[in-house]
Amino acid sequence: MLMLEGWMPIIVLFILSACLIVVMARYTRNHIVLSLSSLLGLVCLGTVLYSIFMVGGWDGMAIGFYAIAAFLGLAIGTAISPFVKKKAEVGE
Repeated sequence: MLMLEGWMPIIVLFILSACLIVVMARYTRNHIVLSLSSLLGLVCLGTVLYSIFMVGGWDGMAIGFYAIAAFLGLAIGTAISPFVKKKAEVGE
C-alpha cells in the first residue's frame, strides 16, 4: 500500500499532465504541442509567483507545490513527445 496520502494529488497531477502532453503529441502537430506546453508553463510559473507573493503561508506553499508538479509534468511530457510515434495517415 502506498503511504503517501498527502502527496498523492501532487503525484497524480504530475503524471496526468505528462501523459496528457504525450497523448496530445501523438495526435497533433509538434508546434501545437510546444506552443501549448510553453503557454501552460508560463501559467504554472505565474501561479508559483502568485502563491509566493499574494497568498503566502501554508496555503501559498500548497498552491506552489501543485503548480511545480504540473510544470514538471509538462516539461517531462514535452521532452518525451518527440519520441512518440505519430499516427499514420489514412491515405498513406
